Amino acid sequence: MSEQTVQVKTTGKILQSPCGPIIHGLEDVLIKSTSISDIDGEKGILWYRGYRIEELARLSTYEEVSYLILYGRLPTKRELEDYINRMKKYRELHPATVEVIRNLAKAHPMFALEAAVAAEGAYDEDNQKLIEALSVGRYKAEEKELAYRIAEKLVAKMPTIVAYHYRFSRGLEVVRPRDDLGHAANFLYMMFGREPDPLASRGIDLYLILHADHEVPASTFAAHVVASTLSDLYSSVAAAIAALKGPLHGGANEMAVRNYLEIGTPAKAKEIVEAATKPGGPKLMGVGHRVYKAYDPRAKIFKEFSRDYVAKFGDPQNLFAIASAIEQEVLSHPYFQQRKLYPNVDFWSGIAFYYMGIPYEYFTPIFAMSRVVGWVAHVLEYWENNRIFRPRACYIGPHDLQYIPLEQR
Repeated sequence: MSEQTVQVKTTGKILQSPCGPIIHGLEDVLIKSTSISDIDGEKGILWYRGYRIEELARLSTYEEVSYLILYGRLPTKRELEDYINRMKKYRELHPATVEVIRNLAKAHPMFALEAAVAAEGAYDEDNQKLIEALSVGRYKAEEKELAYRIAEKLVAKMPTIVAYHYRFSRGLEVVRPRDDLGHAANFLYMMFGREPDPLASRGIDLYLILHADHEVPASTFAAHVVASTLSDLYSSVAAAIAALKGPLHGGANEMAVRNYLEIGTPAKAKEIVEAATKPGGPKLMGVGHRVYKAYDPRAKIFKEFSRDYVAKFGDPQNLFAIASAIEQEVLSHPYFQQRKLYPNVDFWSGIAFYYMGIPYEYFTPIFAMSRVVGWVAHVLEYWENNRIFRPRACYIGPHDLQYIPLEQR
């Protein structure tokens, strides 16, 4: 019997098999309870640890938000200072990891990021201690302290890896991190080797806040699967990066900017949006979301930042103007409104990146720089009640075939 696809209202596609229904892509399947982030897709609300994303974006920093996501509460002033000081210490990479990045200078930065994270795990003594403990099933207070320290290291090191790859890929020597700069500003400084513009630094910081966690998309699930075997945090994050590398997960903001450049003028917005409603028409990147059936709250926030950025630095390629014109058409077109398709955060985020001079191929690594704190927080949460993932498959092939010797085939 072959599989058949049927449409259902609440869970997308279910494959009917001889063994029973298969939830295709595990869409809407619950894998755990979490207190890290929550999404109300119908109303367009996102919370981190109970705090609305709008409030955190307006009042906080990525350093504070990453602490909140990791430890479940906002830090005191002293706790935040200590956390930031630890992060400064953890930014440096092992010399062997730097050579891994140098040797992958011509590779896509996501490959280099994945390899560098794995390499850093091989040289981290804390990681080796945790691996030894996990190998005998020991995960108590001492091991948890190690795990949280490793989590902080991963958050701190990701910008260094991405910036170093950018430098090597252009035949430049690396720029070491500075202790007097915050997480976002330091990334821009290491990347471009000059004092970062305050508004650009704020934009990177805002982007990192907005993408720090989003429940359990494919990359976070990949981290869970690897961690459930009691593999280490570095390997879990490397797996998450590998999942994010896929075009169905990462890269939508890059494609959105490419679309705007191809369109070229706001005057074409109506024509493009109308064409997108037809069979075989162009896809509007950054419009629609698997979870949000309302306007993505992160998109509203980054739209306002993008407006401020082009107001200061200009919009020479009309990217913001084109995006605004497309948005206006989408929000008024019955096709998109009936299907609850609204702009998501990727619709806006690439515009400022493009004008900052960040190459397309680094858009997704910057996403990973942000989401790493969500990945590690989810793994640490899952380890509190770990069970290895072991799904099943419904076999639909033949049985008891007779082996035919090679010379008779």
